[in-house]
Amino acid sequence: MLWRTLTFRRAPAGVADSDGLAAASTLAPPDESLSAFIGAANDPAPASVPAGRRLLTRRRIFATLLVALVVTGGIAYSQRHAFTAQGADLCRRLIGDENTARLESWYFSVDDRLTKLKFRVLGGDTNPFETGRPRVDYIARPEPRAIPYYLGTEGNPPPALLSPDTLGPAPITLPQTRLLRDTAAPGEGQWTTAGLPRSSPNDVLMAKTFIHPDRTRPYATVAVLLMDARRIRLHMSGGTIDPGGDRGVKGPGTIPADQYAGLLVAINGGFKGPHGGFGMYADGKEYRPLRNGLASIAVMKDGSIKMGEWGKDLSWSENILAVRQNAVLLVQDGQVSPRTSEGNDTWGYVQVDSSEFITWRSAIGLTKDGNLLFAAGNSLSAEALARALWAAGAHTAMQLDINSPYVLISAFFTQPGGHPNAERFMDTMPDSPARFLKTQERDFFWVTLDETRYR
Repeated sequence: MLWRTLTFRRAPAGVADSDGLAAASTLAPPDESLSAFIGAANDPAPASVPAGRRLLTRRRIFATLLVALVVTGGIAYSQRHAFTAQGADLCRRLIGDENTARLESWYFSVDDRLTKLKFRVLGGDTNPFETGRPRVDYIARPEPRAIPYYLGTEGNPPPALLSPDTLGPAPITLPQTRLLRDTAAPGEGQWTTAGLPRSSPNDVLMAKTFIHPDRTRPYATVAVLLMDARRIRLHMSGGTIDPGGDRGVKGPGTIPADQYAGLLVAINGGFKGPHGGFGMYADGKEYRPLRNGLASIAVMKDGSIKMGEWGKDLSWSENILAVRQNAVLLVQDGQVSPRTSEGNDTWGYVQVDSSEFITWRSAIGLTKDGNLLFAAGNSLSAEALARALWAAGAHTAMQLDINSPYVLISAFFTQPGGHPNAERFMDTMPDSPARFLKTQERDFFWVTLDETRYR
């Protein structure tokens, strides 16, 4: 081998440093590559990473990715309401209405299973009004009212003291509620004025309660708002896009600012215009033609409210100020309508039966006395919503829009400056309660204080 050809000379003793340097150079290998080769041969081999350590590193990376995926998925799930509407509209453009409806059906089924699992493991609130936070509202003091009284000890009081104008109007009659489960949750079925604008136990303008309509879903809750129809006025406004935008009929989509001082509540309207072709007339415009056989609510020019099946209970007259139709009646003549599970030809424009979707739903109704009801709730089929309204005292009721974030009831508390402060009617409603104070693309209902018919 090459290293055997190397020769070494020993330098004589006493040689100067320069000679020593020469000797040292003589001892060096004549080729640098050879020196590198010999060094590499003498260095120990690099130690390999133990298999156990490599496996541990891989497990750590996998665990980190899994945690990141779970956290990201949890955040996305908690914020799903913010993307549902945009995602559905995008899907309709990309894959069509029918396929989007099938995808929605699958999504609601999965979401329902996850909600059941979450409630089983973690539990949850069953009272939609328990906020745990105090709130102080400004309420304008009403004008003082003189109350005449009779001090006589014989005979009857003068007739003038017994007239309705003197005695004042009778208070609103709170409907008798029914329980749909064996055990009621605390406060379920009990009417209260707590947290409502301009309402108190001694002056019930509005009252609220809640109903659990589904034995298999204890968390499914329908919150119901009752309003004295003698003391309010119901308004309807078409949106800038729905329900008539595809027909070239656009609505204002706003609540006029001069109505803010008396604004009480607002709720979403019905389905989008093309989704079933349900009729609407408001703002002096026909957004969509009114059709026979559909659930309809009408506001008359004198402020009274009527509801029923168009062509049977209601028909067009010059006294009508506004009408909105949406699907079929949920409650009819004080009974749950059998048409709540009739099939999707009744509930929309696609073959998938949207009445079976377990999702957020909203409704509007009237009691037997003609008082107005707003209702909304989570994890509901159309039939469950109908049962809840019936249990809360609805004599007639119809469904409005479904799915979040469309479903929303906002309560408004007028502040000293005149601008209303918006609050969610249910704490779990996903969208901002101030939504109705902005221009809306979709139609909606709103209520103002009007006691001109209060006798």
